[in-house]
Amino acid sequence: MCCMNFKNKHIHFIGIGGISLSALARLAISFGAEVSGSDITKNDEIIGLEEIGATFYLQHKPQNVFGADIVVFSSAISEDNIELKEARILGIKTLKRAEFLNEIASEYKTVIAVSGSHGKTTTTAMIAKILIDCGLNPTVHLGGNYSFIGGNARVGGKEFFVTEACEYKDNFLYLSPTISVILNIDADHLDYFKTLENIKLSFLKFAKNTQKCGFIVANADENLIKLPAFRKKYKFSLENKGYLNAVNIIGEEDGTFSFEPILDGAIKKRVKLSVLGKHNIYNAIASMLVCVNLGISLEKISESITSFTGVDRRFQKVGSINGALVILDYAHHPKEIEKSIKTAKIFTKGKLFAIFQPHTYSRTASLFDDFIYSLKDADERAYYSIFPAREEPMPGITHTHLAQKSNELLLPAQSLDNEDELFNAIMNHASKNNTILLLGAGDFVKIVKKLPL
Repeated sequence: MCCMNFKNKHIHFIGIGGISLSALARLAISFGAEVSGSDITKNDEIIGLEEIGATFYLQHKPQNVFGADIVVFSSAISEDNIELKEARILGIKTLKRAEFLNEIASEYKTVIAVSGSHGKTTTTAMIAKILIDCGLNPTVHLGGNYSFIGGNARVGGKEFFVTEACEYKDNFLYLSPTISVILNIDADHLDYFKTLENIKLSFLKFAKNTQKCGFIVANADENLIKLPAFRKKYKFSLENKGYLNAVNIIGEEDGTFSFEPILDGAIKKRVKLSVLGKHNIYNAIASMLVCVNLGISLEKISESITSFTGVDRRFQKVGSINGALVILDYAHHPKEIEKSIKTAKIFTKGKLFAIFQPHTYSRTASLFDDFIYSLKDADERAYYSIFPAREEPMPGITHTHLAQKSNELLLPAQSLDNEDELFNAIMNHASKNNTILLLGAGDFVKIVKKLPL
């Protein structure tokens, strides 16, 4: 079934509140489908879907799938989920989130899939913005909310489909992109992959899935993978190793950076970024390299990149309290946390207070010590209760254990057990010139709504 045939079909989404699944539900509605979905809590994504016609069921129940033509479920849904089991008993077609994404992607002439352990959402949004600014009207599937497109999905024409390509459980292997982007490869999702070598093998398979008529865009500065010889390849670099390079990098006091691009050996006009952090240079030049090879002029690309102001929860300045800046960042891997703290230190004149909410017990267990050391450059630090996502608790793996081990390593840390303690910790550090950095992929959005920003 293709998205052209979604019209008048009833599609039910299990876990519809997830950022990716809610985006797919939004696209399905735009294609004329009747959409329903269930989840254990109601969030802003679900409220937005209800406003455009979706039916929402709080909690998972067998009867929720009655009448559905297709049931779509995410990686967070277990095989013994009562709705998934009921759908299979009834003979309803079931699709993994990644399979459904591919059903949609297959309808577009040019599929741009952005992969990597870090930076997928920002880079996908950057590419989307460039295409929109240049009048190419892409359809977009995003793992975050981006105000420029009105949320986490955009319905455009049938030429371009821009999507994140998530490696977890090999989800991105369902895609056959025209353009495959590999930003970086790091040790993550070890509950599934077990080793970094397995992760690299998966990314190699993703690269090999690139259509013969397309090309691969990859980071030249990291030890990624040996890219397949039978595909066109373009690399980007901050070390002058690529087809597109960023050189003469200048960092500003506000945490932004500018650089001069070298394209095919020729130096071009300086590009000034509006998003914070040196790591965003990589996201920018990857986006630029994709669009240059689509025939867009570097001048137009640079103009669009300069006015890109970022995606929600990606080092987002959400406001201030008593002169203290509050920043919300999705960073949930040690390397991402280190980059966020390093960026915040550039402009923080007072103290930097970092609060980290770990995401899943398995990730916390596999990267336990790394998480502790990733917060070492903050002036003060705290750990908030683990966001479980799809998992059950693991013995000895809690935010309290992280704080205890941090204190043993002479990195003083607080343990925050609930929203009241979290709120009080933030307010206690809300003094002029301080920065409060909320790190993690969990539910910090809830506390931000309660702060007197």
